[in-house]
Amino acid sequence: MKKGLPGFRDLLKEFRRLALWGAGGAAVPFAAQLVSLSPPWPKGIVAITSTVELVTLVFVYQFLRESNQRTINRVLGVAAAALAIAGSTYLIVNSMYTFEVPTTKDRFVKGYVCTANARIVYKAKCPDLDIDDLAGAGYEADRLWTEGSITTVRFALDALWLGTFIALSGLLGAFVVYQSQVPARAAGPVKRPPAKGAAKSGI
Repeated sequence: MKKGLPGFRDLLKEFRRLALWGAGGAAVPFAAQLVSLSPPWPKGIVAITSTVELVTLVFVYQFLRESNQRTINRVLGVAAAALAIAGSTYLIVNSMYTFEVPTTKDRFVKGYVCTANARIVYKAKCPDLDIDDLAGAGYEADRLWTEGSITTVRFALDALWLGTFIALSGLLGAFVVYQSQVPARAAGPVKRPPAKGAAKSGI
């Protein structure tokens, strides 16, 4: 791998190629292809994810470009584990604490603590209210759950989402950095030593 900024540009090119392949031809980040799964808040989460991916690659290049295989393997193992944990946790939380308005297809975040009025109306059912309960509240989440609990879920979703892409960028970045250091094998057929009988006979 080249040194300095040319080497970092090479890393970005290779990362982009992997991203294009992994996202089925969509532009980086992978989040662009997964926008339907992205957190409902904030609206610019995909752009934020792009920035986070870039920053992750900066750190990977800065700290790992001269690392040996053992170090890279450890980074790959940690990144893979973090990707699995953060990604699966995000999917669980996203399925439990987000909802879609049927008429507009807009997505919003639920809370986990009911408001005083909601506790009076729904009693023991709180805070596990469903889409029918939301319809009765005009799909306004803050009428059923406290603003504090909604905000906490928003940030938890964002943290898990960004954590997933940090781990993914670290995994791919470390892989590209190391593989770029591996010298290419010489092209051409492998030369084999002559047979013993042929060497003696002068053939």
